[in-house]
Amino acid sequence: MELSLQRNVTIKVIVTEEFKKYLVAELERAIKNMDGQLGNMETQGKRLVENLKKQGEKTVKQISAIVQQINLDKQQATLAKTDLDKKIEEAKNLKIGAEFLQGTVQGTVTVKEGDNLYKKLGGVEVLLKDGIIQEIRGVN
Repeated sequence: MELSLQRNVTIKVIVTEEFKKYLVAELERAIKNMDGQLGNMETQGKRLVENLKKQGEKTVKQISAIVQQINLDKQQATLAKTDLDKKIEEAKNLKIGAEFLQGTVQGTVTVKEGDNLYKKLGGVEVLLKDGIIQEIRGVN
């Protein structure tokens, strides 16, 4: 009997000029998206506050909570943007030819009786160069 299991597969990239440009562009796009989402949240929050004020109800607590949430979201976005700016600088300073940990993806592995589960599930890496698989490491 065989069974398919999921495992994490590490994706590493050999740094090239092309990859550095791609990584910086992705990080800059993330910042732009974050700015847009934050702007939308702020606009929606202001509209909601204005609507509550127009209703004339006793909504001071609601308005205060909305304003507080908007400020918290701004603060979190600012911290996230600072982190992304730092990552952009790190990306620009990556050394050509070095290996960069890009992330992980889910993969499947087939196991059967008698297999060493630790070896089957452990440490698989895929090494890319400009999107092309160069090496698969740790496959058992």
